[in-house]
Amino acid sequence: MEEKKKISKAAAAQLQEHFDQLIPRNLFLVKQDTYLDRVYRIAGSTAVKNNITIAFKIIEDNGYVCEYFLDADGYTEHRRYFLASDEVELLENYEALYDDEELSYEEHMRIVKHNKAIRDLLIQKGFVKGKKKKK
Repeated sequence: MEEKKKISKAAAAQLQEHFDQLIPRNLFLVKQDTYLDRVYRIAGSTAVKNNITIAFKIIEDNGYVCEYFLDADGYTEHRRYFLASDEVELLENYEALYDDEELSYEEHMRIVKHNKAIRDLLIQKGFVKGKKKKK
């Protein structure tokens, strides 16, 4: 069985700094013994209660790449963070669905279907709890 590989302490510190900038006064702890190819789910702490969570997974692909899903009481971000270049790529995310009289039924259903597909994708990646679809 292959031994799981830890990320470097410098990478953990850089990821911690990136997460600290996402939500002011919130704290997602990136532990020094964070392993590659494993999904971590962390609840935010300090100034905000239990309504903020982040799920992330780090892989090695020309340096460390961290894909994460942030849920801040309904505000969500699905991103990929490249530690070597300190760049962020926005990934598919939920679309807001407002109670808007101007919204057509077709547009409403498009958003509902889109959000379901995103939820299924996040479940498949292990970022959101739920039943994985059988392939």
